[in-house]
Amino acid sequence: MERMSKGLAIAIRSEKRKDSDRMLTLLSPDMGLVKVISYGARKSIRALKAPLYSEGIFSLERIGQSDFWTIKDVDVISTHERISETLESSMAAALFSEIVITSRSFGPSVYQTYCKALDLLESFGAEASAIAFFVAFLPLTGFIGDWEKCPVCGNEYSDDEILGFSASEGVPVCHRCDTMSEALILPPNARHYIKRVQEVGMEEAMELGISDMQRHRIFRYFLRLLKLSYPGKLKSLESGVWDIFVEDL
Repeated sequence: MERMSKGLAIAIRSEKRKDSDRMLTLLSPDMGLVKVISYGARKSIRALKAPLYSEGIFSLERIGQSDFWTIKDVDVISTHERISETLESSMAAALFSEIVITSRSFGPSVYQTYCKALDLLESFGAEASAIAFFVAFLPLTGFIGDWEKCPVCGNEYSDDEILGFSASEGVPVCHRCDTMSEALILPPNARHYIKRVQEVGMEEAMELGISDMQRHRIFRYFLRLLKLSYPGKLKSLESGVWDIFVEDL
């Protein structure tokens, strides 16, 4: 078992551990999720050089025969410190982390999508950045397909089709496979926008024309979709903390 490791990673979660230590969860394109104990992180200035959402080249040392590591050094590439300037961006970044950890989907594509979403949060609104992240990330988990055909029956959606939701499969579906009696629907214009976001990519999606109301409704749709797709697993959604941001405009 290797005792030393060095590579690209980003800190996606930071939790208090004992009196002055912190447990960091790193996302690495090569190692996946890595648990790192930062001893004395709440007291040591040196230990705080890799705060939450810091991306860099991490030098790690394994703790004994366990699955935990400690940070020996880190060459920081980006701190994403502007995310903390607004509550909405901070909440969105925390939700991104929670989704990545819950889905347990790893690899270079997941890493790039997550980091790109944090970059967008520093320059654009939380809702637009979140939609771009959801559209890019969910297909990587296998839950969502190409938004062109039903993942249950395989039939292609018509241009004016309103999508429903399958509670058993946890995915959006055609109206014939809807098991929730239209309790969660996606209108055709919203689906076309989502498909366009998927086609142009996350950065270019920021330039697509859409009204604030439409963007808000699509954002709210994804929050409800995630809550149903990951029942009881996304604490930030289950707690209702997002409710103050998702009222109708």
